[in-house]
Amino acid sequence: MTEPTVNEDQNPLTKPKFIISAVVVAIIVALGVILALVPRGGGTASPEPSSTSTSTSSQPTATSAASVCGLPSGDQAKPATTPTDTKWELVGKIAAPTSPTQFGPGKTEANGLRSCFAHSPTGALYAAANMTALSAAGKADLVYQQLAVPSPERDAVLKSSPTAAPNSVTAQLAGFTFRSYEADRAIIDLAFKGANGTFVSIPVPLQWYEGDWKFVVPATGDTGARQLSDLSGYVEWAGV
Repeated sequence: MTEPTVNEDQNPLTKPKFIISAVVVAIIVALGVILALVPRGGGTASPEPSSTSTSTSSQPTATSAASVCGLPSGDQAKPATTPTDTKWELVGKIAAPTSPTQFGPGKTEANGLRSCFAHSPTGALYAAANMTALSAAGKADLVYQQLAVPSPERDAVLKSSPTAAPNSVTAQLAGFTFRSYEADRAIIDLAFKGANGTFVSIPVPLQWYEGDWKFVVPATGDTGARQLSDLSGYVEWAGV
């Protein structure tokens, strides 16, 4: 008996939308590609997704494990203004926030991996910004291997060999807002500004897992990335 033909289009993990969304969280192939893919819509942003729109698969139970590098949890209030005394470092060509003794990354490896962020809203914000910068710098494989919660979706992305970003990055972090925040889960919405002035929203779902903030690959393959008309509703935050 002949085997039925497999239609890969029926598999959500092989659809371009999944691949784009997964890499989007890390600026995927590169923010320049994302900017080109987001519908223009005459400059009108699409309706903002709810905080539940980036649904995730069943994840390992989150635990309130202590920081893997001993960072203090610190203030548990969500930042409503620009974090004070922010210092910036270039990761590839994207400016990423750094606070090694307060918010993270508390560890930076020789291969460029940046990890260990404070168990706090600001720590989650720094984690999201650094993860996107790492992926845009061509280290998406490291992000999914080391900075993502284990799941079938993560494994599918790793099998697809995450694409290294081009050397020419066309966007920089411009602002943030919190879609949601609980003790062990968060969705940080990062706004990036392209070289042509276009703004794009990239929600980054996170989970506190084994003593650090880790990226959660969405079960639907859709993080809710969209074009923005401006930075209304976002706290402006940029390193360049």
